[in-house]
Amino acid sequence: MNKSFSNMQELFAHIHEDKEWTGAEAATRNRYPVRFVLFENFADFNYFVDNRPQGSFNSSIIDELINTEHPDIFPTYTQLEQLIADRVSRLPANDYVMFPFSEMCRFYEKKEFFALVKTIKGLEPPEDAQRAHTRVYIPVVGMQEKMSPFLNDVQAFVWEYKLADEGCPYRLILTGGSTHGVAGLEQRYTVAHNLREWLSLWKQGKRVKRDIICTSQSIYLNAHNAQPDNAFSYEVCHNAYEFLTNGLGLDFGNMPVKEEEMPMWERLASLIDIESFNLQRFVNERFDTYNIKDNQDFIRTWLECETDFDRWLLAMYFRKISNGQGYICEVLNRCGGLTTPELFSEIAAGALDGPTSDEYIQCRRQALVIAAKHGVKITEMAEQKVYAKMSAMLCDPAEDKNRAIQLMTDFTDSDKRLVIEAYSKGYISLQQLEYIYPLFRHYLDAMGVQLPADNSWIVDYFDCYRKAKATGDIRPVQELLHKWNASGETFETWYNDFKTVKTCLHQRSDIEVFYWIDGLGVDWVPFIAHIIKKHRINGVFLNEVFVARAALPSTTSVNKPLLEALVPEGGTLEKTGDLDSFAHQYKSDYPQYLIDEMSIVEKAITKVLQGYNGKKIAFVSDHGMSYMAQYGKGLNIAGVEGEHDGRVAHKVRGTAVSDSKYFIMPDGKTLCALTEDSLTSKTPKGHGAHGGAMPEEALVPIIIVSGQENACVYSAQLIDDELVATNPVLRLKIKGLTSIDVPEIEYNNATYSLIKESSEIFKSEKLHLVDTATRVTLRIGSYSRYFTIKISTGAQEDDLFGDL
Repeated sequence: MNKSFSNMQELFAHIHEDKEWTGAEAATRNRYPVRFVLFENFADFNYFVDNRPQGSFNSSIIDELINTEHPDIFPTYTQLEQLIADRVSRLPANDYVMFPFSEMCRFYEKKEFFALVKTIKGLEPPEDAQRAHTRVYIPVVGMQEKMSPFLNDVQAFVWEYKLADEGCPYRLILTGGSTHGVAGLEQRYTVAHNLREWLSLWKQGKRVKRDIICTSQSIYLNAHNAQPDNAFSYEVCHNAYEFLTNGLGLDFGNMPVKEEEMPMWERLASLIDIESFNLQRFVNERFDTYNIKDNQDFIRTWLECETDFDRWLLAMYFRKISNGQGYICEVLNRCGGLTTPELFSEIAAGALDGPTSDEYIQCRRQALVIAAKHGVKITEMAEQKVYAKMSAMLCDPAEDKNRAIQLMTDFTDSDKRLVIEAYSKGYISLQQLEYIYPLFRHYLDAMGVQLPADNSWIVDYFDCYRKAKATGDIRPVQELLHKWNASGETFETWYNDFKTVKTCLHQRSDIEVFYWIDGLGVDWVPFIAHIIKKHRINGVFLNEVFVARAALPSTTSVNKPLLEALVPEGGTLEKTGDLDSFAHQYKSDYPQYLIDEMSIVEKAITKVLQGYNGKKIAFVSDHGMSYMAQYGKGLNIAGVEGEHDGRVAHKVRGTAVSDSKYFIMPDGKTLCALTEDSLTSKTPKGHGAHGGAMPEEALVPIIIVSGQENACVYSAQLIDDELVATNPVLRLKIKGLTSIDVPEIEYNNATYSLIKESSEIFKSEKLHLVDTATRVTLRIGSYSRYFTIKISTGAQEDDLFGDL
């Protein structure tokens, strides 16, 4: 028998009426004492229990089914049925409010619930209880739908308490036994940890919050039986991620979540206090950063992460703030793990699998540049893939080489080899190298050293020599070599014009520390100057550079004692870097040996400058190294024994005779190779050699740095301000130059080198004169000064009668 009520007083009035019923149906009402009272929320249920019908008793007999030692074991519906039946069969002449009923039976299967209610509604008390009109009230919260089959049942008494404004239903968040360590939940949620606590919620009435978290394993496993439900909406959370997002409503973006990530979500949950949690603030505090907003922030932060959890957290957060868009997000989606090699392998190789936007190319480059500074290594497979794909792009006539060049970096040795090979084929300009592979670009820089006019060809020689090492084309440097080392006499002419290391550093008491780099040649001067320049911010300045000659044969055994003699008594000759030992290994071919040499020199100089303590330092060398010899022949001269791959030989039979291939030392027995041809066997391919008399073997740099910048005061004047087309050469007198100052002039938007004629006199290369261009600018580093010149481009006529 169904009846609805809109206020509690009406309900209590009907209860009283039902209790005193004496008319028709009185026997039925007394025979079947169970009254199901339907409520929509715990507050009304609680009010009903606390203000129970007059004369009735509260009875929480259902609690008897819960084992106090095991408060989460779920009783069967037959156990509940039997408990209620036993109580009704022994009812005294008292009324009872029996609860909590619905909080347990809503999780029974539909057929079990139907059977339970069907049994309970037909229970009959003893005759004395019937005569006393005994009633059993069973409150039911939110199960109107499930109780609907009994609304028209003449044997079932179902009373519904309905409000005009039903309000929002409770939201029940179910987990499989845990709140995953989230703190502060009790401040925002009502929390029931097991079945016993869940059954006790009615006692809180209005204090039950609209969002309820229940971690009862029994309820979690039976939650699928609860629908439909008028009082509750259900959020069943199968893992920490679902609990944080679907349960607690935290926003971590909409990225797909993998099963293998669940331990990370568990860890994150354990670090969250729901009262104060803000994802952006949490991440920034975790990584000690102001904000992570772009690809570069992500890469730098990733490289500082020490744990898989931190890398996972960063990746998840970056996906969220990027809305899953962009190259880094695509890479993260392809990564199966959280290792740095895998991430950067995907970054390096991922852009090569299809059409890629300029934005993706730029992102890839930025990431790899940062990774390179941190010494990140990618997998061998990824490195090979990048090299193969990029090589194919450069070789395919149908491919856009500009795209290949845009993708080039100096991240791996394979990348570096590719860049050098592309440069050797003319695909990449020096300007592009500055962007793609800066260290290599600075190896190719102009010499930047003043030399006597008679030996100014040395600058051209080393410019050609460096380019030969970079391209494998030795012809330009070979022409100069065969001219200036055409014989022992021509060699001595230029060689003796250079001072020895000892003479250059004679009485230099200001030098406090000497660092020796074994095998460092003059070709490394611009490269080292660039490295030193990067350390200006740390108070280190390049002061002087000299080119000196090593003693012949250009070997360590001959020259190391001379370097040791420079060191004041009690001091030591510090060694840093070793190009010599590397060159003798000849394990790598072109261009790998150049890549390895640059790494050796950079590390050697950087190590010294990073520990710089303010003392004046001189970097010196015992000899240079030649990679020209690998292109020469093995002369296999009779009657000699060779060393250093035949760059030096000793006469063991007969007398040495003059030859254009070698220089005879004063002892008449020691021979030093003048050209790329070695005196005995051929120098192996890829092998750096020394001991001979080529400029790169016989000349060495002296590089002086200190904590004081050169205080230079320059003065300059034109010797002649009028230029004619037949001799478009400008001559200047310049004072105040140091050994590292290389003056040049700019005319009509073109730059021209200045050649030293004497101590203060310089002349320019031939200018391309233009009548209207009358301004020349002298530049020495950051110093500049302009001059006005007069131009005469017309041909001068001879005076035919001048001698008459």
